[in-house]
Amino acid sequence: MKSRERQRANRRLRHREELLDKKNCMGAKDLTAYNAVKQIVTNGNVPITWR
Repeated sequence: MKSRERQRANRRLRHREELLDKKNCMGAKDLTAYNAVKQIVTNGNVPITWR
């Protein structure tokens, strides 16, 4: 019988969404899309980062 903890860990890994990069393909910081997604996911509870 499989371990329930291991099953849960594997499920979390499979269903994780791909995260957006803070830098664009040229290496410059482009936080517009990153911050927009963070605001949507957390319903506006995350401050905008400009670092």
